[in-house]
Amino acid sequence: MVVVQQQDDPLMTFSEAMGYLRVSRSTLYRLMWSGQLPGSKVQSRWRFRRSHLDALIEQQKMCALPPLAIAEQVV
Repeated sequence: MVVVQQQDDPLMTFSEAMGYLRVSRSTLYRLMWSGQLPGSKVQSRWRFRRSHLDALIEQQKMCALPPLAIAEQVV
């Protein structure tokens, strides 16, 4: 089976993903094994789609925002 990769969604290596997310090796493994970050093995090496990394970043941003009711009380 041949998989065609889209130009706008490149695959990143394990090291590139660590740098892109600015996390340690153990944190990246934890994200993978918990199911928060899908990855694929190409031969014996892990690869990650940039769109999955971006989605994880957006998800973390949403979790970090304060609830609306608390934000309104502060203002």
